[in-house]
Amino acid sequence: MKRKIKLMAEYNYSPLWDMETADNLNLDELPLSSSIQQKLSNWAEIYNQIINWDNPADSHFFDAVSQDNFEREGVNIWRQLQEELSPNYQIFYFSEKQQRLLTPEDASEAIREKEVRYK
Repeated sequence: MKRKIKLMAEYNYSPLWDMETADNLNLDELPLSSSIQQKLSNWAEIYNQIINWDNPADSHFFDAVSQDNFEREGVNIWRQLQEELSPNYQIFYFSEKQQRLLTPEDASEAIREKEVRYK
């Protein structure tokens, strides 16, 4: 049985989550290249910069371009995770832009089309 992992940004946490236990995963626990580990850390840091600690409900990206860039990088990381961790893992992605969980099948479609369709 494949281990299910979710890529999802969350303030002050690693962006990888075990879908069976909901535990946050340490990047060193997985067989990841240093390149993808660095991308994950950078992506998480971008997300950490948008939090408004005085009013967390008012946290948001500065503009639509910033949100689109964050989403695009998330999708690129998602694709790379699937390449690095297959065939032993299934990688899901929580899209901030779409506010929904995308499945590995959604990624396959996105790769074929070279972009994620925003519904």
